[in-house]
Amino acid sequence: MKRWLAFLIVFLLGTQAGMVGSVSGDLSLLTDGGQTDRIDRPLVLWSSLNDGRVLTVDNEGNVSVNTFNNGVLSTQWTVFLEVDANNARLDDAQELVTIAHDTGAYVVQMSTQTVYWNITTPDPVDDAALDKEGELWLVYYAGKRRADQYDTTGFTGISSTTISSGISAFEILNDGRVAIASYNKKIYVHGGDGTLTNTLSEPNGIVSSLVEIDNNTLLAGTTGGTLYHYNSDTWASASLGLGHTKQTTSITAYNGMYVVGAKQGKTTFIDQTNFSVLETFTASGDIIATVPEFTGQFFAIGTTPTETKIRYFDLDSDQDGVNDLNDAFPNDATQTVDADDDGYGDNPNGNQPDVFPNEPTQWADTDGDGYGDNVAGEDPDLFPNNADQWADADGDGYGDNSDGQDGDVFPQESTQWADTDRDGYGDNPEGFKPDSCPTVNAFSSLDRYGCPDSDLDGYSNPDENWTVDDGADALPSNPSQWLDGDGDGYGDAGDGQSPDACPWEFGTSTKAVSVDPNSTKGYTSVPSLGCLDEDGDGYVDRTESPLMDIDPNEHFDGDGDGVGSNADYDDTRGFIQTEQDHCLNDKNDTSEACMGWNDPAYQAYVNSVDEGTLVLGYNAWNTSKDNPQGGDSTLASVDEDTLNQVIMVGLVAFVGLTALILGVAFIMSRRKEAATTKEYGGVRPGMSSDAAKEALEGRGGMSAAGGIISDASWDDDVAQLNFEEEPDGFDDMAMKSEGDLADAGSMTYEEESIEAIAGVEAEAQAAADPEPSSATPERPSEAPPLPEGGLPDGWTMDQWQWYGHEWLEKYGKN
Repeated sequence: MKRWLAFLIVFLLGTQAGMVGSVSGDLSLLTDGGQTDRIDRPLVLWSSLNDGRVLTVDNEGNVSVNTFNNGVLSTQWTVFLEVDANNARLDDAQELVTIAHDTGAYVVQMSTQTVYWNITTPDPVDDAALDKEGELWLVYYAGKRRADQYDTTGFTGISSTTISSGISAFEILNDGRVAIASYNKKIYVHGGDGTLTNTLSEPNGIVSSLVEIDNNTLLAGTTGGTLYHYNSDTWASASLGLGHTKQTTSITAYNGMYVVGAKQGKTTFIDQTNFSVLETFTASGDIIATVPEFTGQFFAIGTTPTETKIRYFDLDSDQDGVNDLNDAFPNDATQTVDADDDGYGDNPNGNQPDVFPNEPTQWADTDGDGYGDNVAGEDPDLFPNNADQWADADGDGYGDNSDGQDGDVFPQESTQWADTDRDGYGDNPEGFKPDSCPTVNAFSSLDRYGCPDSDLDGYSNPDENWTVDDGADALPSNPSQWLDGDGDGYGDAGDGQSPDACPWEFGTSTKAVSVDPNSTKGYTSVPSLGCLDEDGDGYVDRTESPLMDIDPNEHFDGDGDGVGSNADYDDTRGFIQTEQDHCLNDKNDTSEACMGWNDPAYQAYVNSVDEGTLVLGYNAWNTSKDNPQGGDSTLASVDEDTLNQVIMVGLVAFVGLTALILGVAFIMSRRKEAATTKEYGGVRPGMSSDAAKEALEGRGGMSAAGGIISDASWDDDVAQLNFEEEPDGFDDMAMKSEGDLADAGSMTYEEESIEAIAGVEAEAQAAADPEPSSATPERPSEAPPLPEGGLPDGWTMDQWQWYGHEWLEKYGKN
């Protein structure tokens, strides 16, 4: 009723003005009256019919005829197509409706409310329009990028040229020509046969709408808010800026004006005569149509991707600058807007202000915390008198603002709310993940929550109330270990730091023996923690050689002789265990040590030294023999290494010179002996001739003088000297015990036979056996008679029994 009263007032005012006031003059009096209706789907076509009804086509291609009263649309009938509609048009006779969709095009007949024509195509059809001859043009904005002509039998073979830049708008002129706008900012005009006749290059933007107003007027609206006016006969053009930069979405004409709809609700009225802007209004959505009223008001139809809104531009009853349809409180000048339609005005200084103007379920906020008092509304304040709290997500009675009064530190956990030590675990021992150490800020999380965890592995440190048996960390300083089943200090996790190689047994080992033939020791040490090591040498007992597991100083016995490699002088040979073994078995080793072991006198010295007294090295001892009184008193102060070096050099020089002197003396002695033998018959000058006395005293042959001289001694040539080393008698002595070696005086040497000295043995053998024989000579059954002077010097009775007859033959006649 109020609306009709407003219409009447405007009508009377217009009549009083002489009934000749132009619509353009009334536009300035209009304001946005607000939304009158809403359709829950976007429309692609709104067209007013001659009978006052409205034809609509929605985005699903459904064709409806509706009544439109007081800004409200009411559907009368609908032809349901259920397709993805891209565009729709009504022919000039208002009988046929074309619907372009993603799989083709439909033509619906209004009078029969049925599908009159259906064309299926493989490509989406962006627009479809009937020409004056009844042929249907299908337009492909992308893909084919052209317009194809169809009749009821199919494709006629007529097409426009292909627009390589793509198509942005399409229109069929009254004379059958086809106008196609492109994304290259040009308009291509084709004849009815599809031949390109004109190219219009005036637009400075992409043309988004093409509409023929009358037989010689073509309007083109761009995406940048510019309108072009073309004379379709001469193609003369004019352009007009609309005062905004929004894309044109619709163009209509009525009552001497062009009405241009655009995106974001822009609706511009243009004087046709002067081609100038009269007024621009802002509605909502993309304007697809305007519905004028005879009194000057109008409805703007705007669509969004999800809906269609109808807005009315009308009067202002309370004179607050907002028309009645747009004024939520048309009779309250202090309030005009109620954005959430909850009955409370958005003006905070007006009557009954809405504290939450965009939330229809809230309007009051007693404690001023920004949350509404209506507990049934959106985001209600569950603590309306506590400005610090408003929400309680877990319903435990403590507010979710943990820093406020009665704050919940665990807003999503109803069993916890306080956390004294702020470590993330709640104080309630009966709640979820309770803090076992509520006054200690700590972060254990596996065996118990919130207790000290030094190595941050999740397991807490043991204490008097929580031991390793309860699950505490057995190794609290090792982040990769926490269990130690055998309690030896090494963790059970094999991939952790310092893992226990024997987690089933208590052990103190740190390494194991690994046989390695490439190692000079015959083995290498590999880490092995926590295994049995009874001798405390750090090695796993089971990896040590037999008997080495009970000796802390030994680990490996390579030669299996029962002596460990540390003590074994040579662990590769079972019969060599000590340095002595080595020296006595290797006569080629002339090192000081071996020389000492091979010298019985030195060994006797070593054994005679009192415990605690310095034992001289072999070379030093050898030197001290020549200086028994100690020699130079500074000797003791000389560095032992230097002394040893000097002794070694001197010894080598001494041995060399001695060998040379002895060699020369030996040669000369042999020559002299040969000459003496020829001259004296084997008695050397200067030697004792009392052989009988030596024999009676048991020293027979010691003087080496006298005896039988073999015939070989009388040869002119001296026998070749034999420089081969004679056995020294020490080999057997070296194997004696230290007790035997201590008695140096008991050592004996093998005596050279008198036969060898006299040369008789060789001569007798040669005379008896001219040729070599392996037969052993027999002992004579009795000795020959003694000479008058008794046994010759140096002879024994045994020798006389064997060789006395030869002596008698040579010397008895004298």
